[in-house]
Amino acid sequence: MFKFGQNWASFSRQLDEARIEKATTSLTSLFGENTLKGKTFLDIGCGSGLFSIAASRLGAQSVVGLDVDAVSIDTSRANFMRWAGNEHAASFLQASVLDDKQMKSLGTFDLVYSWGVLHHTGNMAQALANAAKCVRPGGMLMIAIYNRHWSSPIWKWIKWLYNKAGSFGQRLLIWIFMPIIFVAKWLVTFKNPFKMKCGMDFMHNVIDWVGGYPYEYASVDAMTAQLKSLGFEILTVRPASVPTGCNEFVCRSGIKA
Repeated sequence: MFKFGQNWASFSRQLDEARIEKATTSLTSLFGENTLKGKTFLDIGCGSGLFSIAASRLGAQSVVGLDVDAVSIDTSRANFMRWAGNEHAASFLQASVLDDKQMKSLGTFDLVYSWGVLHHTGNMAQALANAAKCVRPGGMLMIAIYNRHWSSPIWKWIKWLYNKAGSFGQRLLIWIFMPIIFVAKWLVTFKNPFKMKCGMDFMHNVIDWVGGYPYEYASVDAMTAQLKSLGFEILTVRPASVPTGCNEFVCRSGIKA
């Protein structure tokens, strides 16, 4: 399995005010102005803690960051203390979104956020169902899931290969695919791939993309149907900017399945 936590710890060395500002702008664009103020926020797959920090800065009453990787939890906690401070309420817990008991013990939240995480759990359907249970009636869920594309099975094999390769093989794969991904993103979006939204970093995203395994994906229609079956009203769907990128879904709970 890919060591997501180590990649996030490395990314954290680049964390600064500009990246945090991009993250807060991203949350505002997804949920709306002042939506987080006074609300409870669950960050599933908190990684570096970037979006937990952003939620706190946007006025969230309390923040809970959740990740299965112990390195990610330590990294998130340290980053939150540095960039959000003691005056903000947050806790970071090592737990699996696939663990029914652990997820139930968290209770429910006004906003549940999970960007690019559930498809790496090995059981995306169960992970989504457990995340959905953490949303209070009338609350909001935001997920980003890899789009289904004809090349998705090929990428799944590449990711499996990366995790079977040694350190030299992994570095070789990164250096092979980095220029390919750069050119592909530029040709599709006509934007500089190094200028990423949400405060992320191109190089660390390449490592995550090439190595991120387990790996699942779904079309917009399939994911929309699944969210509706779980009792959510779809508020916003943002298709991936590149064919194998993440589709973003913002929805509200409380409707009948």
